[in-house]
Amino acid sequence: MAFFTGAGRLRRRGYFCRVLGLYALALVVYALPGWLYAMEVPVPVALLALAGFVVIFYLVVVQALLRLHDLNLSSWWSLVMLLPVVSYILGAGLQFVQGTVGPNRFGLDPKRPYLLPPPPPPMIVPPGNTEPE
Repeated sequence: MAFFTGAGRLRRRGYFCRVLGLYALALVVYALPGWLYAMEVPVPVALLALAGFVVIFYLVVVQALLRLHDLNLSSWWSLVMLLPVVSYILGAGLQFVQGTVGPNRFGLDPKRPYLLPPPPPPMIVPPGNTEPE
């Protein structure tokens, strides 16, 4: 269900493939009414295509949020995508920047789920003291 919710992390390859597939689906949703109705698209079909675009837009945003989580960035960074030039840079960065190695605050590393955080250092208690230093 990580495809529909913003919980968890998403690797670069998964992000690229999912977004590419969603863009292809958006192209089909855009072109299909024109192929079916040569002259004028009926209003219910146009509304259905609009609903399809809304769902696809939501899914693309969710994939970007999952990718930001893999970089250990909050979902609030997605608001940067509203800036015209910065959105292109951030979009390219999401595809090419490696995610956080190991677990982060959003979950385990999807590439290396077996990698656990390092254990805490041992507490050294000198003889005669009951409190650690």
